[in-house]
Amino acid sequence: MTGRLASIDPFVKRLDRAYRDRPYFVGLKARLLAAFDAMLLVFVPINIAKVYWMHPPGMERRLAMAAIVGVAALLSLWSLLKGRLELAGSGLVLVILIGAHVLAFASGSYPQPLGLAIQLFILDIICLLFAIVFTSRRIAASLFALMIATHVGFYLVVLHRAAIPGTSAFAARMLLTEGLTAMAFVFCLGIALIQMIESAHVRSEESLRESRSTNENLGRLVSERTRDLEEATRRATEASRAKSEFLANMSHEIRTPLNGIIASSDLLMRRSDLSPEAEQHARLISESGDLLLNLLGDILDFSKIEAGQLALEKHAFELVSTVENTMELVATKAVLGSVRLDATVASDLSKYLEGDSYRLRQVILNLLSNAIKFTPAGGSVRVAVTSAAPQANPVPVRFEVRDTGIGMEPATMERIFERFTQADTSTTRRYGGTGLGLAISSRLVQMMGGRLEVESAPGKGSVFHFTVSFRPVETAPEFPTASDRLEPQLSLRVLVVEDNTINQKILGAQLTRLGCSFSVAVDGERALAVLEHEALPDVILMDCHMPKLDGWETTRRIRGWAADPQEQLKKAAAIPVIALTAAALPEEQARCRDAGMNEFLAKPVKLAELHRVLVAISKGLT
Repeated sequence: MTGRLASIDPFVKRLDRAYRDRPYFVGLKARLLAAFDAMLLVFVPINIAKVYWMHPPGMERRLAMAAIVGVAALLSLWSLLKGRLELAGSGLVLVILIGAHVLAFASGSYPQPLGLAIQLFILDIICLLFAIVFTSRRIAASLFALMIATHVGFYLVVLHRAAIPGTSAFAARMLLTEGLTAMAFVFCLGIALIQMIESAHVRSEESLRESRSTNENLGRLVSERTRDLEEATRRATEASRAKSEFLANMSHEIRTPLNGIIASSDLLMRRSDLSPEAEQHARLISESGDLLLNLLGDILDFSKIEAGQLALEKHAFELVSTVENTMELVATKAVLGSVRLDATVASDLSKYLEGDSYRLRQVILNLLSNAIKFTPAGGSVRVAVTSAAPQANPVPVRFEVRDTGIGMEPATMERIFERFTQADTSTTRRYGGTGLGLAISSRLVQMMGGRLEVESAPGKGSVFHFTVSFRPVETAPEFPTASDRLEPQLSLRVLVVEDNTINQKILGAQLTRLGCSFSVAVDGERALAVLEHEALPDVILMDCHMPKLDGWETTRRIRGWAADPQEQLKKAAAIPVIALTAAALPEEQARCRDAGMNEFLAKPVKLAELHRVLVAISKGLT
């Protein structure tokens, strides 16, 4: 069975190809007509075999009719494969109909005239149905007229003249009258049904065209929206890249002068001849510089805070000293504004906690600065640190900053934590500020697991408070003091590639402190010349942002010497390179790694960080 189906599969595919561009209804009629043609071709040899076996009267006429049907079916199939459906249907009906009637009228004798008339009537009905379905209206009407004429003519020529006995004569007359009525009824009903089918087909085709049109419009809209989205994405990518470049450049420009302040205070704190008061001042300078540096970094990188890309640190810190040191940073401002400033920390709280003390100080400092700024002379600002469950682990710590300042309206409190928001424009003119500090503080508190809230009334001051949880620890935090000694045992030869004079001096002092010798190259081109013609260093400190030849390209050129035949250059290609940059962005670090740099130090460079990296490098050299 499968083999037979496979044998007709090429024919079906060929037939489908012939009507693939035609409406579905036309293709369906072509398949149906092909099936009828196939049935006729199967019927013809069976009928011929039956005639030869039974030897009925008019055997020659029957064999001729079978041959006519076979030829008509073959011609119809040939026309179908050529894509001519109407010709195939019309040809099949005309050949069979005309052939049958010619044979009937051409016969000289009619042993059974009534039986022959009934056969012709049945054949006419079948051909009429075929004509209605597979030919045009005009051809179907013409064939119907031909059938009527031959039906009446056979009656007048054969049946009316033949000697037919009584009941048979009545049957012949009924065949004439009722047969004509039946053919008319079949013709009208068939035409009506085909008209209904074609009307439904037309409506379906119209619906299909509308659907296709709708789909095309949707496709066009989707394509347009896709292009718009791609363009918006491209613009967003360009804007993001421009923003990243701006942030990197701004970070570099702002961090560069701070490098001198922070690194100098770091070196100053390590002197052993400082008085306690001088050591405290040096420490305040260092901590203020660190805080200012990080505040500037947060402002420049506020988009990363919004995106949740700012990571919190975890380290041990002393709660009381953190609050007191933050108070010291604003004490002078409070004295100048005649504002009383005090703080209380609950005694039942753990002395040491684990968390991000810098972010905590940043929030408290911002709240204190705002409270002092908006509190008139003679007022007060008070910090209170308490806990509802001091013995819990982690312990929830409530921080409260209360002032007797100008207060706020309820509408202002609803939007006070939005970025670039202050009470009104007069507030900005009178008190200054960008309105960004509280937005940053609110986000930082959220990242620490709390919520920054405010209670205020006009003329009655404000209370900002938040509660965050910290894990109590027993280990005291480590602070760099004058007693901290970094033994100068590194004895490394360092090439400092730096264009800024202040940074050159700071790095030189730090390297001297660590027992290293150093030389300076003011840009990448000079560094390459030193490596080509002078004694090679053990390590290179490479600034990334330099004129002429930047640090990334310089490092790539150095790494490119690995295959150079000169021994001096081949050795230079293996020297560890430590990146120095003031940008300190993740993209910057990845760029340094891609250029072939081994380590990364963000400016301002702390002595402890420099010592750590150089120790790691020296271990790799030994």
